[in-house]
Amino acid sequence: MSTAPLKSYGLSLVGCAIAATLLVTASYAYLRFGAYLDHIEGGVVVSGWEYAASGTPLYQLQDGVPRFATYYGPLAYLVEDLAPLLFQPSIAVSKLASLLALFATIAIMAAHFLVRRQSQGAWGGLFYLLAGCLFFVPVSFWVRPDPFETLLVAAGVALAANPIALGLCIGLAVNFKIHAFIYFFPILVESLAARRWQSLAIVAASAMVAFALPFLAPGLSLHDYLAGLLSQIGGRHPSRADLAAILVPALLLGLPMAYPLVTQKRGEPDRVYALAALAALGLLFYPAAFPGAGPYHFLPLVPVLADALSRLKPPAWIAALSTIPLLLLGLLAVQTVRHTMAERDSWAVIAADALALARQAPTSSVQIGYGDSRQSYDIAELGRAELTLHGYPAQIDAQILMELGPIGIDGSRRWVDSLARCGTERWLLPKGETPFALTNFLYGLGPIFDADFRREFLAHYRLTASDQYFDVWDCAGPGKTLSSAN
Repeated sequence: MSTAPLKSYGLSLVGCAIAATLLVTASYAYLRFGAYLDHIEGGVVVSGWEYAASGTPLYQLQDGVPRFATYYGPLAYLVEDLAPLLFQPSIAVSKLASLLALFATIAIMAAHFLVRRQSQGAWGGLFYLLAGCLFFVPVSFWVRPDPFETLLVAAGVALAANPIALGLCIGLAVNFKIHAFIYFFPILVESLAARRWQSLAIVAASAMVAFALPFLAPGLSLHDYLAGLLSQIGGRHPSRADLAAILVPALLLGLPMAYPLVTQKRGEPDRVYALAALAALGLLFYPAAFPGAGPYHFLPLVPVLADALSRLKPPAWIAALSTIPLLLLGLLAVQTVRHTMAERDSWAVIAADALALARQAPTSSVQIGYGDSRQSYDIAELGRAELTLHGYPAQIDAQILMELGPIGIDGSRRWVDSLARCGTERWLLPKGETPFALTNFLYGLGPIFDADFRREFLAHYRLTASDQYFDVWDCAGPGKTLSSAN
């Protein structure tokens, strides 16, 4: 590092210590928390575990439309299987891979800043990285693709001089989310500006190989993945309504680079790299503005932005002061997460109750169903994950049906025949709620289970028991209605 006195970086050092402490405590609290913080986390675990445990295809079309709607790449599901396969499956174990990804990102970037770059901007860059990860809590460690994309971008930053390694990072990242190549844009621009054509060709070839490899596994159809992805992208358009919510985080992320870019005349490659990083931030407005998305799409770019800041080498106090807003808002994010955990403290008990009811059933064909409220929906998504991890594979997912709604697909219709023939013999529904009356709150649409589905359910199932949290509905018998069963 620079021979400048360590005290000149005192503010950044203190910021690093605070941000790291908050990340560790928030991550530990999340690991001990018996539920998830986001409704999609459970769906990721369910899909990945069903593929790992029973070979259920991740991507397949039914009646010409996607059975599965959240079109993450296959690695988004496969990496979440590693810990449950190695240890006893549980909600807590399903979180381990994402948490490890966060801390691996920090370790890689710390080594990059403090050992390899050895620049005076190292502490400022590390403070920015930690504050940026804190700013995006809980996205930094939740059970979704974002922590792994961030890890691969950090690896790409550290291994940028190796075209094969860089290409592998890009290909694997795109295997989590299709737009992930944007995060590597500054690295590629730097190579392009240096006219390293052969290097770029190697990067492209390595990326294509890394992207294609997972689809060689059985049950991972590249055709079905692309067909479903195109139906999702083609049926939606970015919304201007949430642009302000996206713009403010983008400005906060770009703020630390404003002063050095305006006032300093650094080497051309470093300025090109920093400007390309800001351009990538702008490009990410497109995926972030889609309905149901948001500024969390900026998280994987944080390692690149931190690297760009360290290259520009602004005065230590400027780098620290311009990063403090991220730290303060990160503290607010941690407090919000803690509040959410406190509100959902009883959810683990409810999920355990669902598993106990499933184990007491005279049949193994038991499913978690849906009622009419948002809270019972979130609990149902957690319960589906709990049951799936313990041998009761899920069938219907309301979140998937909600994602199909904006592209004009009524996904519930395909399950009507299954209700008539008792494809599921027992349903556990939220106690006292109207069965399957949930509306599409994600996109402001109507009921996600159409009238035929609800009519068929009430015709073939009857309420047979209740406990503290669930109503138990049993089928009257394959092909029978309640009137004929009575």
